[in-house]
Amino acid sequence: MVTHSPDPYDILGIKPGASAEEMKSAYRVALRAAHPDTGGSPERFALVQRAWKEISEPSSLPTGSSRVSSTHRESSWMTRSPSPTGSTSGGLKSYGHPGGWFRELYGRQVRSWWGLGSTPENIFDPAIINQVPPEIRHTLDAAIAEEATATALAELGPPFVVWHDVLVEGDRSSTVSKIDHVLLGPSLLWAIASENWGSAVRIVRGELVGEGIPGTQKPWATLWSQARYFPKSLGVKVSALAYVVPDDHAEHDVALIRLKRGIPCYLVRQSAVCELVTGDTPATSRSLVGDDLFPVREKLSAGIRFV
Repeated sequence: MVTHSPDPYDILGIKPGASAEEMKSAYRVALRAAHPDTGGSPERFALVQRAWKEISEPSSLPTGSSRVSSTHRESSWMTRSPSPTGSTSGGLKSYGHPGGWFRELYGRQVRSWWGLGSTPENIFDPAIINQVPPEIRHTLDAAIAEEATATALAELGPPFVVWHDVLVEGDRSSTVSKIDHVLLGPSLLWAIASENWGSAVRIVRGELVGEGIPGTQKPWATLWSQARYFPKSLGVKVSALAYVVPDDHAEHDVALIRLKRGIPCYLVRQSAVCELVTGDTPATSRSLVGDDLFPVREKLSAGIRFV
C-alpha cells in the first residue's frame, strides 16, 4: 500500500499560489487553532509546524535525493563539541557551537597555568585534567555540560529552534557574558544555562547553593540579569529560565527556583530538560502562542550573535 504525506498547503488551508503575507497569516491562524492550550493537540500542532517549514523553506521540500541529518555526538573529555553550523536533528533546528567557548577558554587557561616552555600535546588528556586547578577543571566541566544539554535538546521536534553559546556582552579578548542555550518553543522563549559544579546543588531562598558554588556566585541572579539584558536589542522577551545540571546533582527532576515578574526559573535534571520545555509549564505571563511566535523567531534569527 502506498501512502502520501499530507499536503502542507492543505494543512494551512491555502493555495500554492498564495502570497507570502497570505501564507504567514494562514500559518498563524492554523497555529493558534492547533495549539493544545487553545483546544488543539500536540500532534496537530507539530503537523502545522512541519507544513510551515516545508512551505517557508524550499530546501526542505522533497527532492528525491537522500539526506542525512547531523547529530550531536556523545560528550567526553576527548570529544569536540558539535559543529557550529546550523543543523537539524530529529526536526530540531540548531545553531551555534555548544561548549565551544568554554573549551577554547579551557585551552587558554591550561597553557597559561602550564607556563612558558613546552605545552602539553593533548590538553584533554585525563592525566593533564587531573592536575589542573579546580577552577580550570570547572571550565571544561561546564563545556561538557553544555554539550550534554545540546545532545538532549536534539531530541525535540520541529516546533523548536535552539541557539547555543549566545553572546550577551563582551568579546573573546575580554570578559564574555553569554547564555548557553536560547530555545524557542511552540509557546515559550527559554534562556537555559548548563552547569556542573562537581557536587549536588539545592535551592535556598530563591537561589542555588552547593559545595561547588563559590559563595560570591549567584547563579539565578546572573541568569536573570543576562536574560533581561540579552533580548532588549532584539525587541523580544524571555518567557522562562532553567539551570540544567547532571541528574545526580539535583534532588528532583524539576524544581522551581524562583518566580519573578511572571518569569519562572527552574532547576532541572539533564534527563528531564525535554520534558520541562515540552510539558505544561507553570504560570508565566509571557506565552508566545499566536501572532507573537513568527516575528520572535525572525528577530532572533536575524539578531543573535554567537561568542
